[in-house]
Amino acid sequence: MRMLAHGFGEPGNLPLPTFLFVWGIVLALVVAFITLGVRWPEPRLARASLGRPLVPYRAVAVAHLVGRVAAFAVYLACLYAAFFGFDAADRNLLPVTLYVTFWVGGQLIGGLIGDVWGAINPFATLARLAEGVARLVGVTPGGGPTTWGHWPACVGLLVFLFYELSHPTGALPRTLAWPMAIHAGLIVVGGFLWGSRWVVDHEPFTVFLAKVGAMAPLFDRRPAAGADGDDRSWFRYEGVTTSGTGGAERSLGLRPPTSGLAQLEVKPGTVMLLLVAIGGTAFDGFSEGDLGADVFDGLSGWELAVAELGAMIVSIAAVVTLYLLAVWWIDRVTDMPFEEAWREFGPSLVPVAFGYAAAHYFRLFSDESQSFVFRLSDPFGRGWDLFGGSDGLIWRIDPDIVAWTQVVSILVGHLGGVVVAHDRAVDRFPPGRATQSQFAILLVMAAYSALGLWLLLNV
Repeated sequence: MRMLAHGFGEPGNLPLPTFLFVWGIVLALVVAFITLGVRWPEPRLARASLGRPLVPYRAVAVAHLVGRVAAFAVYLACLYAAFFGFDAADRNLLPVTLYVTFWVGGQLIGGLIGDVWGAINPFATLARLAEGVARLVGVTPGGGPTTWGHWPACVGLLVFLFYELSHPTGALPRTLAWPMAIHAGLIVVGGFLWGSRWVVDHEPFTVFLAKVGAMAPLFDRRPAAGADGDDRSWFRYEGVTTSGTGGAERSLGLRPPTSGLAQLEVKPGTVMLLLVAIGGTAFDGFSEGDLGADVFDGLSGWELAVAELGAMIVSIAAVVTLYLLAVWWIDRVTDMPFEEAWREFGPSLVPVAFGYAAAHYFRLFSDESQSFVFRLSDPFGRGWDLFGGSDGLIWRIDPDIVAWTQVVSILVGHLGGVVVAHDRAVDRFPPGRATQSQFAILLVMAAYSALGLWLLLNV
């Protein structure tokens, strides 16, 4: 399944050697660190996260409903295509929808605009239907497990990454059919027994994409926390706790990028979920490079899949280790308990995860999102041309533009991480210790950025 899940193509040409770009990004992070220490002595993001109203909800309510219906229709089409469509990645709607439009597009659009996935989420729609059926037969959903946190989402994401990056036939619809059916079955059972709210708070993709969407400028601005009392929203950020915004009417709000992370709710498993995503993307870069080709040379089939799974786990472990070192340092210099520091600075990983995804998958999304449009005209590979253009040609972005986009994405993502971590530090520690606590965070961000850029530009 190398064709869809991996985001590389012809490499672009940059005017300077890779190591100079790495040093340039590290220098930019150091300058940002010093500037924040001088010019940002008090927390600002929590106040900025309240934002301002952009348009009232009623102005976009129809678009919200249309988006939900369309997303659910595509979801049902993908389920059908998995079992009954043509079993080839380039002649079936499912693979490009799952790996590109949903997974990559959800991250890129979510981080740049807002949690669009939360607005149209077909999993939430399915869970709500199951909850409705439960009420019709006299069952009152609720009382689901409350101690799991985001660990189910973390495990689910790891399984998905295995299918995406390691499974020998992970791009074939029949391979994806039963995992999708099991996933849908769990949603239905969860919605029936515990309600749609519980499902969307534990479903892997909804949870992760909501975390990424929390850093974006557009958000669901409500008069008070918990307004509406259910998950019927658009740009809904699962796990973002909000206080009243002071407005009298629910609206689509606008706020500075990354400010929403100041109110990101971190549950058990949330930080590991983010680290799994970063480590998975780093592994993808490694496996597509010359070093990965040498390591896996001569392997194929399930032998290769097992080796790649092991390498992916090692990659995730390396990313976790770096973050653990930063947390250990914070615990050492501030006396903040280790477990608390692990949670408190977890939101700083969200921009890093987004930067990695944007850099790594920008080319894939720009190319294969066009294939998604073509596949809609012939979703099951039966020679249809419902909307025209089923055999259209893909317009490809210049490789040099892609290379520059990769560099900028890595830089911006890690700068965002430094900003979020600094804001948290000045909110919780006195000035001297706040700066001291961030030395290790700076080194970790520098290591993440150098690793990410090296993997991207040395494919």
